[in-house]
Amino acid sequence: RLYLQNCSQCHGSDARGQRGFPNLTDNAWLYGGEPEAIVTTIRHGRIGQMPAWKDALGEQGVKEVAAYVISLSGRQVEPALAEAGKAKFTMCVACHGSEGQGSLAATGLPLGAPALNDNIWLYGGSEKAVEASIRNGRAGVMPAWKDILGEEKVHVISAYVYSLSQD
Repeated sequence: RLYLQNCSQCHGSDARGQRGFPNLTDNAWLYGGEPEAIVTTIRHGRIGQMPAWKDALGEQGVKEVAAYVISLSGRQVEPALAEAGKAKFTMCVACHGSEGQGSLAATGLPLGAPALNDNIWLYGGSEKAVEASIRNGRAGVMPAWKDILGEEKVHVISAYVYSLSQD
């Protein structure tokens, strides 16, 4: 009941998410899927902080990096574009890791940078959507629930969310 009243508007009544809102039933956790990490996320919220790269890369560079990023997930792209994008991907490595494995896998730190070498795309995995993320950045926000729900309800919802990803 608490989940449906407070979380389903963004994450869906089935907790499978929607564009811009994570699926809570899988194991793709940007900040860690351990119980304490879930409590921290619900208690304090999260703010995504991917910068816009359009000024640094230019439109052609955005297309090249997008091609390389898409290729990391095993999809077919124009080889010359991907190769040019690979050279520019160095500006992404600090957050997404050298192989696009995401911050949690690359550093062990819950920085919130998603893996790019899988087929989980929070904002869509089309060429156009990936280019938009690179061009304009992303600043997704999950509100803090501590003051709204109180500690006890934060823990109840956290336990429920944790249980969803354990099947």
